[in-house]
Amino acid sequence: MNDIRNRQDLGVLLRDHRRRAGLTQRHLADLTTVSVRAIRNLEQGKVLSPRLDTIRLLADGLRLGPAQRETLLEAARRRLGTADHSGEGCGPTPWLVRGPLIGRDTEVDALTALLAQPNGRLVSVVGIGGVGKSHLAAEAVRRVAADGTRVLWRARGEEIPVGELSDPPPGETTVLVLDDAETADGAGRLGALMRAHPRLRILVTACAPCGVPGEQILRLAPLPVPAPGAESDPEQLAQVASVRLLCAHIRAGNPLFRLDDTDAAVVAELCRRLDGLPRALEFAGRWTLVRALPELLAEVERSPFGLTAPPMTADSSPDLRVRLRRTLGRLSPAGVSFIAALARDHRSWSVAEAATAVGTSGADAAVIVFTLVTYGLVRPEGPGGDEPRFSVLNHVRHLYADARREPRRWGTTVMYRTGPEGRVRKVAVGES
Repeated sequence: MNDIRNRQDLGVLLRDHRRRAGLTQRHLADLTTVSVRAIRNLEQGKVLSPRLDTIRLLADGLRLGPAQRETLLEAARRRLGTADHSGEGCGPTPWLVRGPLIGRDTEVDALTALLAQPNGRLVSVVGIGGVGKSHLAAEAVRRVAADGTRVLWRARGEEIPVGELSDPPPGETTVLVLDDAETADGAGRLGALMRAHPRLRILVTACAPCGVPGEQILRLAPLPVPAPGAESDPEQLAQVASVRLLCAHIRAGNPLFRLDDTDAAVVAELCRRLDGLPRALEFAGRWTLVRALPELLAEVERSPFGLTAPPMTADSSPDLRVRLRRTLGRLSPAGVSFIAALARDHRSWSVAEAATAVGTSGADAAVIVFTLVTYGLVRPEGPGGDEPRFSVLNHVRHLYADARREPRRWGTTVMYRTGPEGRVRKVAVGES
């Protein structure tokens, strides 16, 4: 009797919250990593032992306040106690992700395949802060866990659970996720872990590769942004990954929002100015609850760092500016000088053009551009004639512009040469 009543309580609560938010089951699934089937089964009371992390994901997607969130979790806790997890269709999920994972199908498939390779002992997802490394890793290990692989998740600063890695059951494989890891001095430790635990696989998310022999690197770039003129066709514009993500976050606060001729130009330019960075697009979408899209665009035109996390957002991580400076701090002096010079111009460039502008050889420029692309500081553009072309992210250009205006505020300065005449300039850089 109590079981039936409690089962209905959770389903009714979840359904009522979803309907009050004006969301369909599909909309809620798009805002979380929970499938439509799982949401339907939870609402219908078919899941006797719901996972609390799944309920937390749904609470995040529904934007529940603290009291509503705890009530929903308490209803789920009362139902725990049986072993039937068939309704959710996935393995244990000790991690927590938020928001929609849109435009990353190829990357999720690639990361899942890398984790499944017998020799893929160490995989690193590399990119700048806010690009969605943690979200991608969570979706990939969710798939891996569904096949019975044990997953251990540790965030930045948390101790590696060495005791949990010892004496695994015969045939069991463990994936240890080190999220937002500091890789500067961790290569030796990771190598020792893999030697001590032959069946252990490690997935790292970081701003730079670990540097361990055999490391497989998945570079995570910002989402594609609209091409010039794409706003003339709202239907086609809506298919661009960054636009899809921004619109999903807008609809979370305003379910009636539909992209049309009225908003197409503003939405397209927001995505371009925000570099297609998922975290920045999330903030922009949430702010539309109280701010008009043209107002947000005016803010972003002044600085892409202007849209901080909205109130009532469970975001305690460093802001995008701090994360970006952390990545810049990993560059060599030559890399810093190179990008500092190129950050003065919004136009795209080839490796040969960059070498001439900075005053270095084509071979040296190619090495530096490879590093900058891997770190996610520059974006590959469409082929331009016979040579690939690249551009510096808008966030990077604004950071260096701020540094030139207020060098004392940013502390460290470096010298770099521009042009064949080798004129010397100084500019501030990120923290190491």
